[in-house]
Amino acid sequence: MRLGVDEVGVTELMGVTEHAVCMVTVAGALLLDSLADGSALIPLVEPARADGDVRTLLEEIAAAARTTMGRDTIPTVWSAIARNPHYLASTWRKEQVVMGAGALAARDKRRVALGVAMNARSRYMIEYHTAVLRRAGDSNDDLLEILGVVDHYNSLNTLSDGMQIESDIRPST
Repeated sequence: MRLGVDEVGVTELMGVTEHAVCMVTVAGALLLDSLADGSALIPLVEPARADGDVRTLLEEIAAAARTTMGRDTIPTVWSAIARNPHYLASTWRKEQVVMGAGALAARDKRRVALGVAMNARSRYMIEYHTAVLRRAGDSNDDLLEILGVVDHYNSLNTLSDGMQIESDIRPST
């Protein structure tokens, strides 16, 4: 699978997929999909009460959220993991590196991340990536196309697994 890019692009695609799976896991583990009562598993850090580096990072995340999502508040996932400054810094830097433009456009990377979130049924991350994509101009048709791809390949994977079909396809070198 080349997607019109070289090995660097394929490697970026793998990185996006891995990062998206990790963020889906984080959102699920923090119970962000079920915020009906307004509380996550971990109490959120309020930027005004944060110290030094955490405050700086949360301000950076807030600025990014304004630009990419059109929202004035920090996404809950970042406020929750801010309780661990090292984890916040490493995850935010990874988000910037992995999801930024490279061999693949940032918008295409976000579409891949949305597909991963849809596959995992992570409401929080579906809404997160959809907010970014809507702000970037994706339409209902664009979102349904992503869902169609997720649905199609889930069906094929289920069938091939259920039928215990051994792969006869090897990547070209």
